[in-house]
Amino acid sequence: MMPELAKITITSRGETLDELPTYSGVYRFFSSENTLLYVGKSIDIRARVQSHFQEGKKPGRHQRIMSQVSRIETQSTAGEIGALLVENAAIKAETPLYNRRQRQVRKLWTIHLNRSRDNFLQPVSADFSPWGERALDSYGLFHNRRHVDNTIRRHARDHGLCLRMLGLDSGKGPCFQYQLKRCDGACAGDETPEEHNARLLSVLDRDRIAAWPFAGPLFLMERNIRPQDQQPAEQYHLVNHWSWLGCFDNTEAARKASQDNHQTVFDRDAYRMLMSALRKGKLELVDAATMQPVDNPLIRENCD
Repeated sequence: MMPELAKITITSRGETLDELPTYSGVYRFFSSENTLLYVGKSIDIRARVQSHFQEGKKPGRHQRIMSQVSRIETQSTAGEIGALLVENAAIKAETPLYNRRQRQVRKLWTIHLNRSRDNFLQPVSADFSPWGERALDSYGLFHNRRHVDNTIRRHARDHGLCLRMLGLDSGKGPCFQYQLKRCDGACAGDETPEEHNARLLSVLDRDRIAAWPFAGPLFLMERNIRPQDQQPAEQYHLVNHWSWLGCFDNTEAARKASQDNHQTVFDRDAYRMLMSALRKGKLELVDAATMQPVDNPLIRENCD
């Protein structure tokens, strides 16, 4: 039996509301036993929650979720980016019962590029630790070294790259794949190292995990020019080496948080959200130590 929305307790910032807010943010569904059932986000919380109830009228998974909801809590954000980041972190930290899990990155492998004496870039498997600094560009995330090797060989086959120049085939002179017309001839002098490298980078770039391009931690400021009641006009997202470390509603709280010794942990989903927002120029960048504006190099990279 579906509960009526009017009978559900709705809270935000600890206060009871007559109706759900229409601003952007995150919402949480709780059962009568205080079990966290589901975490979601929207640019219009009221509209999204009402759609949950409409979907819950049909038999299935959604009805099972909504039939248990007895309390809804909302958390406002200045905009859509904050809602995405807060929801992502909440799902992983709070483990709601019905969210499809967005998995944490654990022990994985990646691809780094070394340069041979002949100036050819050679992909090699490398341990990808989710902790620590992101000082080098990495390409892809893999469960084991065999997956890395198979991926490189597939790229070579599909794009005419030379396994010998990639460091995966020994010998001198034209390789066997060149004789079969599966290699574009870097090993035979038909292609320069620069041409071969450019093609390799083009293939790998779709899975690139960029090195952190800043000197230290940043605040990514998200503004809302028309905030609603109880919605922040701006928020500061503390980020260091692609690790999202929280959002704050004012500079005082943000600067205090930046002085704490945070452990940076790489999260693939948060990285994609942050990279997308930065490339689109949707956030203002502020140095966390000096509170001075910082140029966004990723806008230029996106235009090149």
